[in-house]
Amino acid sequence: MMQNETFRTPIQPQKFDKKIKYDSKIVSIGSCFSSNIGKILEDYRFNILSNPYGTLYNPISIHQNIVSAIREREINNDHILDDVPTVKSLDYHSDIEADNVNDLKTLIDSQNLKVKEQLSDAEFLFITWGSAFVFEYKKTNKVVGNCHKLPAKEFKQELLSAEEIVASFDELMHEITSKTQVVITVSPVRHFRNGLIDNSLSKATLRYASHIIESKYANVTYFPSYEIMIDELRDYRFYKDDMVHPTNQAILYIWDYLKETLLDDSTINTMEQWDKIVKGLNHRPINPESEAHQKFLKKMITWCEGIQKFNVDDVILRIEEQIVNPTSH
Repeated sequence: MMQNETFRTPIQPQKFDKKIKYDSKIVSIGSCFSSNIGKILEDYRFNILSNPYGTLYNPISIHQNIVSAIREREINNDHILDDVPTVKSLDYHSDIEADNVNDLKTLIDSQNLKVKEQLSDAEFLFITWGSAFVFEYKKTNKVVGNCHKLPAKEFKQELLSAEEIVASFDELMHEITSKTQVVITVSPVRHFRNGLIDNSLSKATLRYASHIIESKYANVTYFPSYEIMIDELRDYRFYKDDMVHPTNQAILYIWDYLKETLLDDSTINTMEQWDKIVKGLNHRPINPESEAHQKFLKKMITWCEGIQKFNVDDVILRIEEQIVNPTSH
């Protein structure tokens, strides 16, 4: 008999004492994996601020942007690029752009304010590190979040040490309340820029740093999204065509782990009710005015009225607009 009849090596779900509820305030920041999880939580209408600075990969930029927001630091003018089609900053992803410098600063100030306000009493902060490799802008000798396709000669690439990552995280933790549960993840997305060997070195560095940090802070926990992808979903069918990014199936698989470990039963029950409503909204009937579909629409309104954890007035309005004879409801 085979020792493992499941043909996989499952990761044991962790136990979190603190659970996410619909009244929890959440911030998610980091690599594109944090955007994926953030998008799922947004779709379920949780109170989440997801990747306010766009995708960020290295721990230094992630930590420093949060600290800058909380401390209301001045924007680094030396990192603003105004000789490109749109004005951008080396400290943020290309999603953060504007037509001129003033508009860019206004946008960044707005994002910083959102981060500061959301984190002031947030129950959860998700941080996803993507790579331990950083690019230092030679002009300022500072690590940047995005090179924005500037010539490579203007940057110096370095591999962070675990100690440097921990020191940067320590600075961040001075600004985070002990009531905030910080969840660190290492992105399962492979970084091919330096090849697979250096990618392994980078991920190992991030993982070791997270281990040190988790043992140092009572309100910091590591979530094994990287291990689930690499070990449990050990098959290229779980990667997109670029062989780098997880498929939607893989993301949802990891999300199920997260849901099982971090969400309470009442919250999951509400999410299941919401799933039923969303599926109903996405249904395209052959005859929208048929008696059967009209009854179904009214049934969906009843489902919506049963959800008390978040506002669904906009959804009820969408459904009512499809009812042929609203007065009969």
